[in-house]
Formats: sequence, structure tokens, C-alpha cells
Amino acid sequence: MQRLEHHTLERLGNMACSVSEALGLPFTKLDEASILRAAQRQTGLTDAGDDRYLVPMRKVIEQVGDFERYTPLARAFIRTICIRATVHRLKIEQWFKDHPEADDIPIERPIFVLGFPRTGTTVLQNMLEQAPHRRALQFWETTSPIPWHADLAKDRAARIKRADTDLKWAYRVVPEMKEMHEVSSTTAEECWPLISNTFAVVNYDICHGLAPYGEWLMGYDMEWAYREYRRMLKMLLWRIPAKQLVLKCPEHLWELEPLLKAFPDACIVWTHREPFDCVASYSSMISLSRRTLQGRIDPREIGPHIADRFQRGVSRAMAARDALGDESRFFDVDFKTLVGDRIGMVHRIEEYFDLETTDAALLQGWLDTKRSDGKGQHRYEAAMWGLSEDAINTQFGTYMERFGLG
Repeated sequence: MQRLEHHTLERLGNMACSVSEALGLPFTKLDEASILRAAQRQTGLTDAGDDRYLVPMRKVIEQVGDFERYTPLARAFIRTICIRATVHRLKIEQWFKDHPEADDIPIERPIFVLGFPRTGTTVLQNMLEQAPHRRALQFWETTSPIPWHADLAKDRAARIKRADTDLKWAYRVVPEMKEMHEVSSTTAEECWPLISNTFAVVNYDICHGLAPYGEWLMGYDMEWAYREYRRMLKMLLWRIPAKQLVLKCPEHLWELEPLLKAFPDACIVWTHREPFDCVASYSSMISLSRRTLQGRIDPREIGPHIADRFQRGVSRAMAARDALGDESRFFDVDFKTLVGDRIGMVHRIEEYFDLETTDAALLQGWLDTKRSDGKGQHRYEAAMWGLSEDAINTQFGTYMERFGLG
């Protein structure tokens, strides 16, 4: 049975944060001025670029303040990630002032793997990046995107060390994470941490539970945020060049229209699977974040929230795709077909988009690498999260019919 309340380290951390609040210390202080001061003090910089980031940042702060279930530990955590995002913004602006040539780096025909967890996105991203001229983004890059040192070897080592420290503490505080989805500093990962530097990111809603913020974000114009995301990718390509990027993130489903405006030549690979297991598995996984922030969770509230957000994600993506009216930009991957022939699927994707074919031996080499969070490690019961297969199939009926699922 999955734990629904704080572990020991979470409880101790929350007690310490409660003392901080009682004493009026800054560790749990969550307001715009305090966050900006802290970030500027850390960097010695004042230019954070396009000030439109302040609008979603203020919305996050407002929603955290209004959410009664958030613990002192949650406020300290949100303060930390707000400061880190602002620090990143300050450093990114300074970095581009120092390296204006990076603005001219091309991003040509990036591959975006879209789909919900457990639909094969991880397999496809990793296999597609096995071609020597392609690359995905590794965890250490997305969480520390700004180069630290002119010496590239020292820079990589320092940023990996920071990522290792972050992961070590995350696994210590929430030990179940490693069973559900193993992450290391050098694994290919989702790119939403880059978008989080704009504060306009679905993760605050689906992982942190800020549902009113998520409702607000659904009506927010994300075009500027995706332009900033593209700019950050140029910085990462300056550090490690590649002819073609392979990017993965389910968040892009909600914002397919601004993504395609920012990347008009993108190759979209959309993975599909019956949504019931996807919703149940993800509800279980993100409950860890919500438990840390809330102290205790009601699982039967989480499942319906995730189901609603996932359904809206595919609905928005289908609408954006129809509005574009260019099916040549999309390749649909059926999960069952992918499982039956993973190498063949990669080659079909490459052929469809007229891309160079990856050597099958390279693809098989990745498949032969064993993961410690493999099949059977993550166990969950859908009913625990307030989910039934019939209800999910009805909720996602239009999506399932369109893509021949079920």
C-alpha cells in the first residue's frame, strides 16, 4: 500500500520550516520582493529579461498562499524553486550578453516526442537519440542550464555534481521515487524544467496540485514562453552541439499551438495508449510530490484531477492539430505496435520524416541496457486513486475513437 502521509525526513523538514515561520525567518517567506532580492543577491545581477515572467510567478505565489493544505515545508520548497528559476533567468540574460553569437545557432527539425507516461515516450526518445547526429537533453542540463565554467570538462563535472546532490536528497526524502521512475544526472529527461524558468508550466498544477493555477494557465498565452524555451535550447546547443534535438515532454500536449509557432519545422511523434493505465500510474507517481507538499493526501481526489488534465491535454492537442491542417507534421505511434517492434518503429518514424536511418545495432544496444526501475517495479491500484476503467474510457471516448484505442 502506498504511503499517504509524510515519511520521517519529510516530517522533520516540516517541523523545521514551522519553526522558521514562527520566528519570521526568510526560509518560508513567499512573496515577489523577497524572491527577487534573494535571486539578485545570489547572482549580483538585476536583468531577468522579459518581465512577462512576473505574471505567472505572481499567480503561483497567490495560489500557494490560498491553498490551505500546503505545509510550511511546501512554502519553503516553492520559495526555493521560485528563487532558482529567477536565478536562472538572471544568469541566462547575462550569458546571452556575453555570448550574443548563440542567438544565431539554428534549431533545425527538432523531434518532439509527445504522449503521457507509460505510452513509450522514454523508449522512443532514447532510441531516436542513438543516431550520432542527434541528442536529447540530460537531467543535469535541464536543471542547471547555464554554463558555469569556460572549461567544458570542469563545467560538465560541476553541473553533474549539483544534479547528483539534488537527486540524492530527493531519493532520501522520498525513497519510492527510484522505483517509479529512475533518474540519474546523465539520463535523457523531459524538458519542462526549462519552461519552468518562465513560471508558465503545467507541472505546478498536475504535480504540485495548484488546480486554480492550472485553470488560469489553460487560458494564458504561452507563445512568449516557448520563444524563451527555444532560446534556452540554443544555449544548450552552444555547450553541446547537435544537428538535431530529440525532446520529450507531455506538457507540450497542452501547448501544441505555441510549440509549433516557435518550431515551425518540428517533427511531432505522438504516442498513444488506452489512457486508463496512464492516468492511474501517473496519479500514483505524482502523489509523492503532493504528499511532500501537503503532509497527507486523499488519493481519491488525485485520480480525477489527473484524468481531467490528461483529457484536456489531448483535446487541446487534437484541436491544435486540426487547426494546423498539416498531417505531414505528425507521426502517430500505437503503443502495442511499438512494444512489438521498437527498432522497426524508430525506422518508420525516420522514413516518415525523411531522416537519416539509425544503425539497428545502436538501437539494440540501448534496448539491451537494463534499467533498475523496469517493468514490475512500480505497483499501484487504480481504484485507490478514485479511477474506474469504464469511466476513463467514457471520458476519453473522442480521443480513443480517433486513434483506434481500446
